[in-house]
Amino acid sequence: MFKNYFKIIRRSMARNKAITFINIAGLALGMAVTVIISLWIWRELSFNKNFSNYKSISQVMLTGTFSGEVSTDAGCSIPLAAELKNRFGSDFKQVVLTSKTEDHILAISDVKLSANGIFAQPGFIDMLGFPAMKGSVKTLDDPSSIIISASLAKALFGNKDAVGKIIKIDNKDNLKITGIYNDFSSNSSFANLQYIGSWNYFMPKNDEKNNAWNVCWYNLYVQLNNGIHNDDVSQKIAGLMSEHLTDIKPVLLLHPMEKWHLYSTFTNGANTGGQVQYVWMFGLIGFFVLLLACINFMNLSTARSSKRAKEISILKTIGSPRKQLVLRFIGESVITTIIAFIISLVLVQVSLPWFNTLISADITIPFNNIYFCTASILFVLATGIAAGLYPAFYLSSFKPVKVLKGGFQAGKAAAVSRKALVIVQFFTSIFLITSTLIVLKQLNYARNRPLGYSANGLINIAIKTPELQTHYNAFRNDLLQSGADVNVAASSAPVNQLKLSAGGYSWDGLDPNVQPVFGTVSVTEDFANTVQWRFIKGRNFSRSFITDSSGVILNKKALDYMNIHDAVGKQLDFRGNTFTILGVIDDAIMGSPFSSVVPTAFFLAQQPMSYITVKLSPSISAQQALQKVEKVFKQYSPAVPFAYSFVDDDYAKQFHAVETTATLATVFAVLAITISCLGLYALASFMAEQRIKEIGIRKVLGASVTGLWKLLTGEFVVLNIIAFVLAVPVVWWSMNAWLNGYVYRTTISWQVFAFAAAITVVITLFTVSFQAIKAALANPVKSLRTE
Repeated sequence: MFKNYFKIIRRSMARNKAITFINIAGLALGMAVTVIISLWIWRELSFNKNFSNYKSISQVMLTGTFSGEVSTDAGCSIPLAAELKNRFGSDFKQVVLTSKTEDHILAISDVKLSANGIFAQPGFIDMLGFPAMKGSVKTLDDPSSIIISASLAKALFGNKDAVGKIIKIDNKDNLKITGIYNDFSSNSSFANLQYIGSWNYFMPKNDEKNNAWNVCWYNLYVQLNNGIHNDDVSQKIAGLMSEHLTDIKPVLLLHPMEKWHLYSTFTNGANTGGQVQYVWMFGLIGFFVLLLACINFMNLSTARSSKRAKEISILKTIGSPRKQLVLRFIGESVITTIIAFIISLVLVQVSLPWFNTLISADITIPFNNIYFCTASILFVLATGIAAGLYPAFYLSSFKPVKVLKGGFQAGKAAAVSRKALVIVQFFTSIFLITSTLIVLKQLNYARNRPLGYSANGLINIAIKTPELQTHYNAFRNDLLQSGADVNVAASSAPVNQLKLSAGGYSWDGLDPNVQPVFGTVSVTEDFANTVQWRFIKGRNFSRSFITDSSGVILNKKALDYMNIHDAVGKQLDFRGNTFTILGVIDDAIMGSPFSSVVPTAFFLAQQPMSYITVKLSPSISAQQALQKVEKVFKQYSPAVPFAYSFVDDDYAKQFHAVETTATLATVFAVLAITISCLGLYALASFMAEQRIKEIGIRKVLGASVTGLWKLLTGEFVVLNIIAFVLAVPVVWWSMNAWLNGYVYRTTISWQVFAFAAAITVVITLFTVSFQAIKAALANPVKSLRTE
C-alpha cells in the first residue's frame, strides 16, 4: 500500500513540475533560514554552559549614580572581596578577584607576542572547574607562575612542550609556565583568555592606593554554596558599599553566569535584557520566513483544487475513505518537505562560512549529535504536517456527486483563506522591510554623529614598557624629525575610550547633596592639536604658562552639568586640589556612539601616561609613515613588537553589532520577499488560468489590455494595502522598543513606512504583472472556442 502511495505522490509531483519546484524552492529557502537561525540560537543559549559550576557562579556588579546618570558596571574594589568573605562567608564557596583583561608582551628568545589575559586569585581555577591539558593549572598561589592556552603555547613554542619553560613578560620579569589549558570555546565569556597569571604577581606591581574602597578596577566573582539562591544573597549585599562610597549611592547585585551573555544590559540598576532581544528577533524572523514557505504550499495546493477535484471524487467513489485521502495529501507535503530539507542543509553548509565570519563564530552542522538529528526529524514532520494539513482537509472534503456532474466550483471559503494567507505574506514582508530600513537608519544616524575630534590618520600606541614611559619626550622628538607624523601626544586614555571616572569634584554653586562623578583623563600639551579638538571657549594647555599644571579643560557635557556661565577662569576643586578652567571643548565620543557623552575633565599630566597618539603625515602613504614610526619605536622598545591601532578602525568596530543585525535583517528580508514572489507568481498564474474565459469575454466586449491588467492585479494591491495597515502599528511598537535600548537614537518617520509600502507594491506588481499581461494578451478565440 505504501509503495503505491509513494508512486502516486511521485507521479503527482512529476505532472506539476513548476508547482513542485516552487514548493520545494520556497520550503528549502525557508528551512535553510530557520536551520541557520536555530543553530545560532542554540549557540547563544549554551553560552558558558561548558563550565560545570555555571549555575552557581555569579559576578558582583556595582550600580552607581554618576553625575545624575545611573549605570551598572562589573568594576569592584579589593576590600569588597574581604568584606564578602567576612560577613557572608557561609553563602559562598569561592570569592575570587581578577584583574580586567590586559594585553602584555610575552616573549621567549626571539619570539614576542602580545597576549590577552588576566591575573587571578587561586580560587578562580577551582571555581570554573576546567582541567589542565598539560602540567597543572592550580599553581596560581605562586607569584612566578603563569598558565597559558594551547594556542598561545603553540604560537610561542611550536610543537615543543611548553610546561616548565620560562617566558618574559613586558621585557621585565621571568615567569614559569606551570600548565597549559585548552582554549575556551567561542561561546564562553572567557573565549579570548590566552593566559592567566598569579594575583600575587599582579598586586605588588600596582600602587597601594589600589587597595581603597573607591578604586573599582577589578572583577569580583563568587561561587554560591549548595542550596543558596542568587537573588537572596544579592538582596543581602545590596547596601554593603553605601558606607564606603557615599558619592555614587552604590548598590551591589549578583549577576549569575547563566545570564552574563544574554542579559547583560542594565537600566537604572535593573537588568533589562541584552543579547536576548536578538535571540527573540531572529527567532521570530526564522519562524515567519518558514511560515511564508508553508503559506505558499497551502495557497498553491488549494488553488489547484479544481484540477484535482475529479481525481479526488473518483477515489472517493471507488471507496477511498477521507482519512486515507488526508494521509495521502499530508504524505505529499512531508515528502516535499524532506526533499526541501535535504536541499536546505546543502544551502546551510554553503552559507555557514559567510555567516560565521559575519558574527565571529564557529557554528557547524552537528550531524553526529543525536539531539540535532531528533530535532531535524521533528522539524521536518512538523513543517510537512503544518504546510499540508489545511490543503489535506480542504481537498478531501469535495463531494463526488457534485464534482462529477460538472457543477464544482472552488468555494468562497477557500478564496477567503487564500486571501488571508496572502495578507500574512505581505504583512511579514512589510514588517521585515520596514524593520531593516529602521535598523539601517539607526546605523547611519550614529555614523553621522559628530566625533568631536578628527580620526583621520590617527593611531594609538599602548605604552607597555618603562623605557617608552621614561623617554617619552625623546621618542616624540625623534618621531617628529622622522617626517612620519605631524603631531604626537600622550594620555592616560586613548582619544576614543574613557578609562577612568572619579568622584571628588566640587565648584561654587554645587548642591552639597550632590556628589558628581566625571570622566578623568590626563593629557600632554600637544593632545588637543594632535586629535584636533574643537574649542568652544577658552584655550588649550600651553608650555608657555607654568600655571597650566593647575589648569583643567572640560567637555561641553561637563559644563552643561555644572550649569555655570563664563566658565573660563572659574575654579574647579578635585580631591583637595584647585584647578582653573582654561577651556571648554565640544563633546568627544569616548565610548559607544549609541551612548550619551560622559562629563569629562582633562588635566595636564596628573596620571601616568598609558597611550601615545600619533597623527600620521598626509604627505606620505600610511604604510611609509608606519614604517618610520616603527623604526623609531624599536629604538626605544626593541624587546617588544610594534603594535598600533587606527582610531577610525577602533571606532568602526563599535558598529559591529548593529551592522551585523542590519546585514542579517537585509538578507532575511530578501529571502522572505523571494519566497513570497515565488508563491505570488504561481498564484497569479492559477488565478489567470481560472479566469481565462472571463478575460476572453471581456476582450470580446471591448476591454483593453490595461483594464484587464488592473482587474487581475488590483486584488493583490488591495491585499497589500490591508497588510500594510496591519503591519504599521506592529512595526512601530516593536522597533521603537528596540531603539529605546540606545541613548543616541533616531526616530521612526512616516517616510520609512511609505518607502516600505512602495517597495512591496512595486515588487507585487512586477511579480503578478507578467501573468496578468500574458492573460490579457491571449487570443479570446482560443479561450472561448470550447463554448
